[in-house]
Amino acid sequence: MSVERVFHLEQALLAVLQQAEQQGVDIDRLYKLAIGGLIGNTSWRWVIADHVAGAADELESAMRVLRDRPNQV
Repeated sequence: MSVERVFHLEQALLAVLQQAEQQGVDIDRLYKLAIGGLIGNTSWRWVIADHVAGAADELESAMRVLRDRPNQV
């Protein structure tokens, strides 16, 4: 995967999380549910077990970016 595509995917994830928070969604809970789904939701047939740890790391990284952002006006 190209570096540019990785950047695009990261920006897309951050945009979705930010918008969810602005709509009143508890993104900490959403994050935890997403991790749980990756680990144990057998109905998520698109999950590839070998990539779960990396996906969880990326979600944690995105949450860290949002938590560390300056207060927005």
